[in-house]
Amino acid sequence: MRSQFHPDKVTSQATKGYGRTMFNRLMSAAVSGCLLMLAGSPAYAYYSKDSYEAEVSFESRVEIAEDTPDYILLPSYINRQLLYLAGPLQAAPKKAAAKNDANVDILGRERDGKTGKHYVRYRYTGTFVLDNGLQDIVKVRLPLNLDEVWERSTDKCFSWGEKYRMAYFWAPLSKGCPLVDGVDYTTSNATILSKQTNTANTAPAYERLANASGEIRVVLTFGADEDRNGNVSPDKNSDYNAGNYRDIRKFLVNQGFKGHTVPVAERERDCGNTKSLAASPGHVEEYVRSDGGRRLVVRLFWGVTNIGEDSIAFFCMAKEAAERGSVFLYAGHSRVGLLDLTYMGEQIGTPIRMNKEQYQIYAFFGCSSYSYYNLSYFAAKASPADPEGRRNTNIITNGITGSFGSMTDFTTKTLKPIFDWSARGTRTSWQQIMNSYSERFLTGVNGDQ
Repeated sequence: MRSQFHPDKVTSQATKGYGRTMFNRLMSAAVSGCLLMLAGSPAYAYYSKDSYEAEVSFESRVEIAEDTPDYILLPSYINRQLLYLAGPLQAAPKKAAAKNDANVDILGRERDGKTGKHYVRYRYTGTFVLDNGLQDIVKVRLPLNLDEVWERSTDKCFSWGEKYRMAYFWAPLSKGCPLVDGVDYTTSNATILSKQTNTANTAPAYERLANASGEIRVVLTFGADEDRNGNVSPDKNSDYNAGNYRDIRKFLVNQGFKGHTVPVAERERDCGNTKSLAASPGHVEEYVRSDGGRRLVVRLFWGVTNIGEDSIAFFCMAKEAAERGSVFLYAGHSRVGLLDLTYMGEQIGTPIRMNKEQYQIYAFFGCSSYSYYNLSYFAAKASPADPEGRRNTNIITNGITGSFGSMTDFTTKTLKPIFDWSARGTRTSWQQIMNSYSERFLTGVNGDQ
């Protein structure tokens, strides 16, 4: 039976286990866009069948050491506390996710007269993607003491806590969780300040997908649920995501594509990296179809899509997509924002330079990719002629945890409109594409205009 859940996890020799070790890793990920506290961001057009964007504001507090200097408050306490934001938001009956474009204003310090504990108070204002059923107030729950919460929490305080005991899945209202409101965590009423209207009649810029040579290059990447399965052939593999890889191969063949395996040496030459792929090469097949004078090339990757050297083959695929591609689709664990272009370029030993002149569609079907792979990829695409990076970019994201069982549905329904346009000139709108997905994960298209 395939897993119904697609947890947002990081696993490597350096990050086995969670708790405080995971916190340290996540804190270092802040520069990768995971928790950047910005002074606000431009409003991007957005469409989803089950959600909308809005500016949200709430006040909260977090316990601090009495002698904490002011410059430590944001990185060491507030940002660290906000790592827990995703868990309660997606565990609620009506779900939401933060864009991580927030402005945080420190309101002051206070001492509790009864307990003697010291706190810093702050105001958070930023963009959320919200379930259509949320229209006025969003309940925000955050831990008060960031060290003691781990000691006092049990597996019952996390969604799927027996396996994924991490801040992303923290859920203090879960049945059996011993945490107490006002003692272990604080609850705030976040106010929805302004709502953005979803777009109504927009479409991908199909005509601009082809490059100057008339080629549309598509990079499809499927990451193994368990890293140990990433270097086993997808044809002899029981990994939850290997079945999706096989499904998409059949889909491509049924769409008239002809394929072959791409040798490792060829991929190394294409990548131009300084590190060999031999230790963890993954598996890549290339599928080609001609539509009149237009050529469609699809590179289909299976392998490890984590952090570190075991994922260099995947990083090379991300480089190919950024520099030569028209469409990049990622199906796998979100890795809490660590699949960052700058980081991946450093790992393969050569920078990843996005083709800022080419119109591209990015699709990240992972946990809360709305938070992780939204702003940073637009920023990487920005140029003097396109300072917001959205004229030549659309990004499809999930607001909450997706499932491996839905990845084939997501992939085929994202790609088929592109293939149909190339073959017959059919123009499927973004609204039709988003509405066609079978499951509800607050999935939407960003930069839709």
